Amino acid sequence: MIRAVVLCIGCATTVHADGFCASLTTDQPATLALPEGTEGTCSTSLDLSGARAQNCHWPFTYRAPEAIEAFDAVLKATAACLGVQPIADQDVNHPDSYDLRTFHTDTAQVAVSIKDKGALQQTYVFLRINTP
Repeated sequence: MIRAVVLCIGCATTVHADGFCASLTTDQPATLALPEGTEGTCSTSLDLSGARAQNCHWPFTYRAPEAIEAFDAVLKATAACLGVQPIADQDVNHPDSYDLRTFHTDTAQVAVSIKDKGALQQTYVFLRINTP
């Protein structure tokens, strides 16, 4: 079963919790909107064990403050929806800036990350929902 994401971050970085929380637990097409109309892109992947993941990303200008605001808002909303705090990723050998937080529940693993891509001059916010 694929858990799709409906994410709406409105005025500044306030997340509309009802729609976001529902998206973590229901099946529906991915509809994504960040401040100022920035649209996200989602896709579904399947790993060798048969688990599915919904992968969403939003591109921003390299190191734009809006990217950090979106990352923080998604982290706060996910923690509130799932009722658990994220685990910070271990240090990784990444040439640009990288921050990953993972939420573990009985039914899913949700990861929120922000990555600077210097060669592309873009910063990305990612949301991944893994389900068995």
